[in-house]
Amino acid sequence: MRVAVMGAGVIGLSTALALHRRGHAVEVFESGDAGRGSSWAGAGILYPLLPWDYDAVVNQWCARGIALQSVWLDGLREMSGIDPEHRVTGMRVLGGLNTEAITWLRRHGQRFEREGADLVLPDVAQVRNPRLVDALNAACRGSGVPVHERLGAVAPIVEHDTVCGDTASGVRWSAGRHQADSVVVCAGAWSGVVDGITAPPVFPVRGQMLALRAPEIAPQIVYQDGRYLVPRRDGVVLVGSTMEHTGFAADSTPEAATALLAWARRVYPTLTPDRVIRHWAGLRPGSRLNHPLVGPHRSVAGLWLNTGHFRYGLTMAPACAEAVAEAL
Repeated sequence: MRVAVMGAGVIGLSTALALHRRGHAVEVFESGDAGRGSSWAGAGILYPLLPWDYDAVVNQWCARGIALQSVWLDGLREMSGIDPEHRVTGMRVLGGLNTEAITWLRRHGQRFEREGADLVLPDVAQVRNPRLVDALNAACRGSGVPVHERLGAVAPIVEHDTVCGDTASGVRWSAGRHQADSVVVCAGAWSGVVDGITAPPVFPVRGQMLALRAPEIAPQIVYQDGRYLVPRRDGVVLVGSTMEHTGFAADSTPEAATALLAWARRVYPTLTPDRVIRHWAGLRPGSRLNHPLVGPHRSVAGLWLNTGHFRYGLTMAPACAEAVAEAL
């Protein structure tokens, strides 16, 4: 089967690889640069924050993804020669020791430790998301999956409520079109504005981040009330994140930088303003109840969805890619 994947972020590229492994002829079509949306902008924490605050649907997808992560990432490293820096560093939840959390962790068989009023989750892992994008991109290209970038707006070609069945089917953009039997929409925050279809209920949620130089900080992730610190192997520490409904405005603001740095300094007073090396923003693909949309489009035959993962696209990616590939 000829399959066109719309979107070259972690979700789109992982979906393309999963389809390729099943013998489909797959090509990826990206409006901008591969992986430069939320895949690049996030912190790379491979865990729901926090699982007892989410329903069973979110946690089931995350659990499936986490179960596949090690083997999946090892395979990508071998295929691409790029190390995504997958590390189990654990996570400390400041002031997180409460009955709800402990009850949930015990029910789901997850390890935890008590340290004063803090809850420590020793099995939480992280990945360096820009390197993961590079590894996926290289793995696709090395496997013979073309990744077309900087096309501008890409849309499925829909006629009579189908994208399949004739020579006009597939995807189109301003300078061309590509024939395919099926199309998978993996356009992240832009999935809700895809031209030519009843778009899925996906919307952008802006998140702002800081990067600081702090090689002395311990490798453990720190989380508190929606904020987190993620130390990288090279001494960079990521501080995030905001949750803003600002449409498609992806600019960063000084107010957010001030608030993020103030929180980080409450955790580690040595993180002074002169340590800041970068400030950026990205748009997450939000969805109703934070549930990912994975499966066939409700009204267009041959059109499939893998989008709406909100903050957990990296965590869910291998599971959602496999689910789409198996169903399709």
